[in-house]
Amino acid sequence: MRSLRVALLGYGRMGKAIEEAAYDRGHQIVLRATAHNLVQLDQLREADVALDFSSAAAVEQHLYLCADAGTSLVIGTTGWNLTSERIHDASKKIGIVIGANFSVGIALVRHLAVQLGQLLVPTLNYQLHIHELHHRAKRDHPSGTALMLARTLQQHLCFDASIVSDLSQPIDDRTITVSSARVGSIVGTHTIIADSEADTIEITHRAKSRRGFALGAMLAAEWIAGKRGLYDFSDVALEIFNSLASK
Repeated sequence: MRSLRVALLGYGRMGKAIEEAAYDRGHQIVLRATAHNLVQLDQLREADVALDFSSAAAVEQHLYLCADAGTSLVIGTTGWNLTSERIHDASKKIGIVIGANFSVGIALVRHLAVQLGQLLVPTLNYQLHIHELHHRAKRDHPSGTALMLARTLQQHLCFDASIVSDLSQPIDDRTITVSSARVGSIVGTHTIIADSEADTIEITHRAKSRRGFALGAMLAAEWIAGKRGLYDFSDVALEIFNSLASK
């Protein structure tokens, strides 16, 4: 594995956790950009890859700058809204990995969600629900990870199911419901629940720190450096993990 020159776009708790993961894996930090130390094009040209864990309002500018600089980009910021045309145009110049959650464990849980969805035929009469817990400072709800897991189930069921987060309305049996809570300093807990009259199946991922997220983001950065194209981390995570065996 070659050493990468890494730009951190956002230097909060996640940025600092990624910095530690980068050093552990032998990489060099060449830029730490914050709201008070805005990134410049010339600085990005010194980096092989940038990791954006900043704010939704800053993502679009970072995308344009990385595309102009030829610097691969990992986007972990949530809540942003870029048109597919803009991000696809940028991906013709650079490699981009986006992800609602870069946790290694969540990537494995998503793989389990695929298998669960394929097995739950209607005659088994399971109702599906996802519940997520996060710290009080997290603004978006449901979390992007909860929605990603819900969509994964939805895509792999053999029947049509809607995703509903407004639980004040009547719920159809073929509905994947999603709920959220914001409590204290919880890093992140996601539970997939399949409930029937006979039993309940639960798959839970409980993050204990940001180390797993930071490691996943750095593995994505190593994988995308020098590539072009747009990738979702949840789609390529297993390929990224498998690539470690050849290094």
